[in-house]
Amino acid sequence: MKYLRVMGFLLLGVFISQSVLAEKVYTWTDSKGGVHFGEHPPKDAKATLVKTRTGHSDPTPAQTAAAQPKTAAEPAAAAQQASLKDPERCAKAQENLVALNSVARIRMPDAQGTLVYLTEEDKAKERQLNQQVIDQACE
Repeated sequence: MKYLRVMGFLLLGVFISQSVLAEKVYTWTDSKGGVHFGEHPPKDAKATLVKTRTGHSDPTPAQTAAAQPKTAAEPAAAAQQASLKDPERCAKAQENLVALNSVARIRMPDAQGTLVYLTEEDKAKERQLNQQVIDQACE
């Protein structure tokens, strides 16, 4: 009896979540130029339907300073280098590097989005990438 009640609540939750995911989302611009999103657009505004998707998207590769072409304009390069300084990105890369240097098993999503444990070679690559981010983003 208890089992059937739990299964009933689970099925109810699945059906409710599916109906929420199936909702349409509209976008419109008001008279002041502000952009709005919602399930029901106002009648006096022209609204467009937004195509919503759920699932996994592959991250875009971050450009490193080494991958960018070198130019003769040193002031522009210095300004760009200063704009890459990001304390949050720096702190996250340092945190990742500490975890990668530990003996813990680390799981990360692969190209298909499934979590896999990193091999020692993968950990070495991730250490190198995080060190590049630290060199780039930290003060």
